[in-house]
Amino acid sequence: MQKLNNFLELDKKDQLIFFMKLTLIINIIVTITKFILSIAIPSLWFGVNAGFGFALIASKFLTIKRYKKIKHIKNEEIRLKEEYKIYLQIGVLLILLGIMYFFVSSYMYYYGTNTHVHEYITYLIALIAFYSIVTAIYGMVKYKRNTNPIVKGIKITNFASALTSIVLTQVVLLDTFTENYDSRINGYTGIGVSIIIIILGLYMILGIKKEL
Repeated sequence: MQKLNNFLELDKKDQLIFFMKLTLIINIIVTITKFILSIAIPSLWFGVNAGFGFALIASKFLTIKRYKKIKHIKNEEIRLKEEYKIYLQIGVLLILLGIMYFFVSSYMYYYGTNTHVHEYITYLIALIAFYSIVTAIYGMVKYKRNTNPIVKGIKITNFASALTSIVLTQVVLLDTFTENYDSRINGYTGIGVSIIIIILGLYMILGIKKEL
């Protein structure tokens, strides 16, 4: 009970960082599973999603590490600038990942995918996607009025990750349960998601000047 009270006494950023630490462990397990599947199937698409996941994990880890340092800066102006540096780096990372996702999705559009897996694995992937979506929506709703750059950066990162999970789920479901479908559908979806991710990154970078 005391631990719960201590948690409730934390400010919004500290609470979010706490949840971020918990979800980071889950993200690591999920991403390693995707990487193993990319080798076992083998599947380029699983490999790309694993690479995307590792990049976001690194981003979240560095965000947590740097937040611990800058939270003790007493000068509010200096602390805010440091937080926006993290926000900027997340935006640049999303643009780079979005570009990578665009090229891989284009490859998938022309050459299709090969992700036939056991139906139980398909259900597991769908569950992971559902978890990602719910987590992203929860963060958006709970912290919708919070304009802190670190909080906003985490929300946008989680949303981008959820979008890629949706694409992966679509690919696996169609490859596993549907025969002779037009594989370009997956390419269209992947390209659409990649464009959204790039736009999110640009939104973060261009929005910094207005908010400072």
